[in-house]
Amino acid sequence: MLTIDRYITRVSNRSILAVVVALASLISLFAFFEEMDESQVTYGLMEAATYVLQTMPRRIDEILVFGLFLGYLIALGRFAESNELTIFRASGMSPLRLCGALAPSMGLWLILSLFLSEYIAPLSERTAEADKLQAKFGEDALNNQGGLWVRDGQMFMQVQAIDEQGNLQRIRQYWLDASDQLIERVQADSGHYNSATESWLLRGVTKVEFSGGSATQTELQQWRWQNPMSPDLLAAQAFLEPSKMSIVALYRQIQFASEQYLAVSEYELAFWTRLFKPLTFMGLTLFALAVVLGPLREVSMGLRLTFGVFAGLGFKYLQDLFAPAAIVFEIPAVIAILLPIAIYWIIAWMIIQKNA
Repeated sequence: MLTIDRYITRVSNRSILAVVVALASLISLFAFFEEMDESQVTYGLMEAATYVLQTMPRRIDEILVFGLFLGYLIALGRFAESNELTIFRASGMSPLRLCGALAPSMGLWLILSLFLSEYIAPLSERTAEADKLQAKFGEDALNNQGGLWVRDGQMFMQVQAIDEQGNLQRIRQYWLDASDQLIERVQADSGHYNSATESWLLRGVTKVEFSGGSATQTELQQWRWQNPMSPDLLAAQAFLEPSKMSIVALYRQIQFASEQYLAVSEYELAFWTRLFKPLTFMGLTLFALAVVLGPLREVSMGLRLTFGVFAGLGFKYLQDLFAPAAIVFEIPAVIAILLPIAIYWIIAWMIIQKNA
């Protein structure tokens, strides 16, 4: 049995790799053409190519689960066409045992996906977005996008630039009282974060206090602002969408937004999507095995691939359907993410039971 397991793993990995390379190449080509539409004097061919290369880890991570599904359809379909699948079954391999034989290859691609989504993609994506903005707008890129606005209790802050070290440039803070009246305005040239004390050292500070219809202005060389809002949290808000953040960054964003009574639905959807990624990989692996054992056992490879494309799109559309429903109808994010996965799990299990 171990020999058969190794054989299944080897063939499956080759099929999955071929599908992932093909999908990644196609998507990257379309992404490059899309970036060229934004071409301008300071953002040309080389900048667009660099951006596509830097965002490649995120694109690969997004297609891995669908590459896994299509790869298994190809590998298992090949086994069925050559009657090797019949030999596997005759040797005593049940559908669940066949699923176990697929587990090593699935685990390998799942580990790769987790490594990309948690370590490589967020950093490269943030760098790519920052470089793109700088290429298009220069050093004042973030300001050209309206700056980054952050709320902390009754304080609203605008940051016009964040450098590579996480230092803030040209900061404006507006402090309100309990009745939402402006009581203080703080402007600073720059801000540096101290992780040990969880505070910001602002330099070149101008404070204006409003009281009784009058304003008092104070000039300070530096002022310590006690706040645990880290540069990573601010940079993630400035350059990354929730779906492109790591699970740790998403958890921090959810905590911060919850403390400020801000909407967290988009962050929660992305968080649970990442957390249930292993279930998604296992569900589509089980579904690929089920359809090859059942309705697609005797069909041609072309028809099998066509079904795989539509089945993968169906899963994606289910995710896209339930995600906004969770926001509009206030459905818990965990349920919105689990429902599409559960549907494919149930269908796969029913097909396997019927053909066991």
